[in-house]
Amino acid sequence: MHSGVSEAKWSTRNPATASLLLALALLAFGLGCGTRSSPDSVASEQGGADLSAVSASEFSARVAAFSADRAWRDLQALTDIGARPVGSRGNDRAREYLRAELEDLGVEVESWDVDYASAGRRSPVATAPEIRVTNLSAVIPGTRSQDRFLLVAPFDSRKFDDFEFIGANDGASGAAVVLEIARTLAADPLPYATEIVFLDGESPFSAPGGRAGYYREIGSLGLASRIQEAGSSGVRLLIYLNRVGDADLRIARDLVSHRIYREEFWKAADALDRTQAFPRDAAFENAGIAHQHFVQIGLRQIVSIVDTSFGGDQPPGLYAGTEQDTIDRCSPDSLETVGMVVLEALDAISKRLGKIDRFAAARSGEVGAH
Repeated sequence: MHSGVSEAKWSTRNPATASLLLALALLAFGLGCGTRSSPDSVASEQGGADLSAVSASEFSARVAAFSADRAWRDLQALTDIGARPVGSRGNDRAREYLRAELEDLGVEVESWDVDYASAGRRSPVATAPEIRVTNLSAVIPGTRSQDRFLLVAPFDSRKFDDFEFIGANDGASGAAVVLEIARTLAADPLPYATEIVFLDGESPFSAPGGRAGYYREIGSLGLASRIQEAGSSGVRLLIYLNRVGDADLRIARDLVSHRIYREEFWKAADALDRTQAFPRDAAFENAGIAHQHFVQIGLRQIVSIVDTSFGGDQPPGLYAGTEQDTIDRCSPDSLETVGMVVLEALDAISKRLGKIDRFAAARSGEVGAH
């Protein structure tokens, strides 16, 4: 696998500062990054998740800049390609579209292969099949720090033998939102760098060579391995988005996500009057397994933004994994809601982390002076 990331890009801190930052972060957030929540603890979580309250009249300028029309155009472009399973021409065309749109922002875009046989932590006695997928990434520099936020979404779709699966909601909607967020941040960067990552091989696909079974989340596995190899100290937050285009959008309160960061998205939705998509009483669910690859390498500061019921209240929903996963089941309003909420939450989290970093730098200087 091509690592493509230097230690300088994934900035590390000296040990004294790192220890201080960790202590301050734990103090400020009131918990360790890896703590999971439970339904019984929702009230205490919401009461303690006071990162930086956002009022409806004070949302960031980036929120207003997010264009639902452009995001919808991206979703249309990806679904017009048709099915995008691993190794298909449709898969290549989707990657080419995303690359061209990112390059228009003036950022360097990188394609990098994930070799399943060398990624992850499989048993050495297991014979891994030859599977290779190609992710796409670009970095938008921050105004103050090269520590970074990662915005991650799949772009492929599942292959079915008896019908063409478009995957408008599952596989394209998250990519459309992330792409428009990238445009917004390229014009008005956050203090922290933002890495945009489009993942291949996320949807289930048949094992090659006639092997039994399916493979999935290969792109996520490869990204997790890449982060682990380069060092994760500069990764301040990773957001995984998928299935966010449903016309009847209801984002799940993911159990695996970092609970304080997760609740910041619900606070942003409340401030922006977008609580229909981010219900205050949203149930606690496991919203998927892709982001668990990042937990397994010790990266706990992750948030999964996923609607687990596509068409109906019961997961996975009537349209999930069917030929009805088409753009007419999606809505530009849903794309706009998720884009606005993500941008507002990132702004609030950036401000809070900035205060912690400045205080840590000042304290580190005092320690050095002695």
